[in-house]
Formats: sequence, structure tokens, C-alpha cells
Amino acid sequence: MVVRGVVDRIEGEEIIVLLSDEGIVLHWPRRFLPDVQENDILRFDVKMEVPAKEARKMSPKSLLERLAWRPDQ
Repeated sequence: MVVRGVVDRIEGEEIIVLLSDEGIVLHWPRRFLPDVQENDILRFDVKMEVPAKEARKMSPKSLLERLAWRPDQ
């Protein structure tokens, strides 16, 4: 699924993104998108990586390792 949004404003270390006309607001850490500016249009490609059925079998440590942000991905 593709989700698009527009950068409404930047508040300190947070980017405020409007995802739709319905008032859905996303607060995104600026460190993940350091070069973004107000009015930029963003595209988020959303997909399920690990279904909950599988995630329940994983240890908390391995879940956190899997979630670790890697800028090269």
C-alpha cells in the first residue's frame, strides 16, 4: 500500500505530516528525514514484514533488533 502525505510543519525534532484531508496527522522523527522541508510531498510504501502470528514467537530482543532503523534500506 502506498500512503502519501505533505509536510505541514517542522517542530524541533519532529516532522508533522498530513496524510489526508480527513485530518490524519503523523509525527515523524526528523532524524529519519533530515533534509525534508515544509510542503514536501512524501510517499510511504507500507507493507507487512512479519505477521503478528510469527512475531509472537520471537523474543523481545530479536523483535527490537529487527525493528532497528538502518538508513541503507
